Amino acid sequence: MELVATAILLLIAGHWTTGNLISNAALTLLRHPDILRRFRNEPDLVVPLVEEVLRYEPPVQFIPFTTALADIGITDTTIPKGAQVWLLLASANRDPKRFDHPDRFGPDREDNQHLGFCTGIHYCFGAPLARMEAQLALPQLFHRVANPRLLADPPPYRVNPVLRGPRHLPVAIDGLIA
Repeated sequence: MELVATAILLLIAGHWTTGNLISNAALTLLRHPDILRRFRNEPDLVVPLVEEVLRYEPPVQFIPFTTALADIGITDTTIPKGAQVWLLLASANRDPKRFDHPDRFGPDREDNQHLGFCTGIHYCFGAPLARMEAQLALPQLFHRVANPRLLADPPPYRVNPVLRGPRHLPVAIDGLIA
C-alpha cells in the first residue's frame, strides 16, 4: 500500500505540478508579449522568470488538511493545537505587505521569496528538478515558434482547486523557427 501511495505522490507531485508550471509560464508569457519579447532576447531572464511564475501563477494553489502542531497566535486570533489549517500559498504570494504590486507579473522582481514550493519541512523535494525542467522547456518552446498567440483566454482549466493549470493551451503560431 505504501508503494502505491508513493507512486501516486510521485506522479502528481512530479508530473502534474511541473506540467502546470510550464503551461502556466507559457500562458503568462503569451499574456505579456512585452516580457515574451524580452525573454526571447535575454536568455538569462529564464531563472527569474520561472521564479516569478512560481509566485504569480503557482501550480499548487493551496495545501489542504494541515494540522497545527501547537497553538498559533495571529493578531487577535489563536489557532488551537490540532486544528485543521489550509495553507493558501497563492494568496500569500500576492500579499501586498510582502510584495510590491503583487498582481503585476515582473521577472525583475527583487527579493522574490515566494511560497511556490511551500516552505519549511514541507518544502517540495522535487523543486530543483521542476525549476530545471521549466528553465529548459520554456526557451526551447519560445525560441522555436514564430508569433505564438492565444486562441482562448482564459483557456479551459483543470477541475482541481489545489493544482492549477490549463487543461489545454490553444495557441496559434505562424510556423517554426529553424
